[in-house]
Amino acid sequence: MTTVICPYCFDRSAAVRLPYRCLMTATGVRGGKPCDAEPDDLWAEFMGPSIPAALRLRGPVFTTSRGLAGLRGPGSRAACPGCGVSTPVRVCRRCHNDFPSDYCDQDSRIIALVGPKASGKSTYVSVLLNELRNRVGRAYNASLAAMGGETQRRDREMAEDLYDRLRLPDATRPAAMGFNDPLLYRLSLPRRGRLGDGSKHTALVFFDAAGEDLKSAEAMDRYTHYLGAADGIILLVDPLQIGSVRDRAASGEGPPLPAVETPPQQIAADLAAQLRAHGRGGSRGRVTTPMAVAVTKIDALRSLLGPHSPLLRNASHTGGALDEDDRLTVHEELRSLLNSWDSGVLYRQLERDFAELSFFGISALGSPPPAHSPADAPESGPQPLRIEDPLLWLLARRGLIPVRKPSRDGTRKVGTWA
Repeated sequence: MTTVICPYCFDRSAAVRLPYRCLMTATGVRGGKPCDAEPDDLWAEFMGPSIPAALRLRGPVFTTSRGLAGLRGPGSRAACPGCGVSTPVRVCRRCHNDFPSDYCDQDSRIIALVGPKASGKSTYVSVLLNELRNRVGRAYNASLAAMGGETQRRDREMAEDLYDRLRLPDATRPAAMGFNDPLLYRLSLPRRGRLGDGSKHTALVFFDAAGEDLKSAEAMDRYTHYLGAADGIILLVDPLQIGSVRDRAASGEGPPLPAVETPPQQIAADLAAQLRAHGRGGSRGRVTTPMAVAVTKIDALRSLLGPHSPLLRNASHTGGALDEDDRLTVHEELRSLLNSWDSGVLYRQLERDFAELSFFGISALGSPPPAHSPADAPESGPQPLRIEDPLLWLLARRGLIPVRKPSRDGTRKVGTWA
């Protein structure tokens, strides 16, 4: 039985128990008259007081009998009891947000994206999606499709701004200014096993928390349900917010330094506290949600890296598998760097708070924006480094992509995560 996690309020429900929304088509079946719109108080309450009264009128929501619900399958429809016209639109039981038509046909994986203001979260997502469709997609024989009209619109705008106009994305708006819709994608990967070839589909949900909403534990409380439902968290750490790295960068030539924001160790501590309060703490007090810590702008740290550092080249992804040796090499290099910066304050915070932890070094652009135009991408366009590594590790943790591990005889074998 497929379990659906609402990407808006994060309520969990069996797909067969979800209600439907009438489309109010121009020609109804019963008497030829379509249904009238009705006030949807659940949806309006979730969206907040800024929703105009006229927009609160929506298609009627209805449920089907348990007997009929048990017969539903992928792409199912149900006839509205008012007009008799069938509809494929299913809605969340709790918040009444509509789901894209194919969202309920596969299990969902919620990826939480967390980082302070100016850490590059929106740019990271834009470049990651492009790489998943192209370079990384080819390596894993995967495809990525936006689900629903809102995600398709934003996906198109992000790609046009960054790759056609070379403009960096705008900052994510704070929660106080309105609800930020998540980005919904269907990731399709080859199915490997005894049943033969085929495809497996997973709904990926990216939810970007504004940096302003991470300045304190109280502000972060807005995201409690989101964080508690996450299958994995990507914490973006801007090294230029770490004192010793910032001091070194300020003494050399380069683009202007970003304004000082909430220290990354404070965000990590508040994040762990929220997850423990939501039942994600283990018996030893460490959070059980897998945490991928991605140090961004790795291109700005070239002077701190050796000429053969794995951080200066992308992983090969040979055979469409995550190379565990490569991941561990990167993890140990970042672990050593973080342990040396500011006496290892951030490193120790993360090690004490999270049971499943891996460090990554990434660069979304490959080089800094032009000094004379910091809102622009480099003239060569994004040339990312290891942008996909954190997400692939989280997917591997859930068995969605194969992992290449060294065997005892020194060869490498491909399998699922142990």
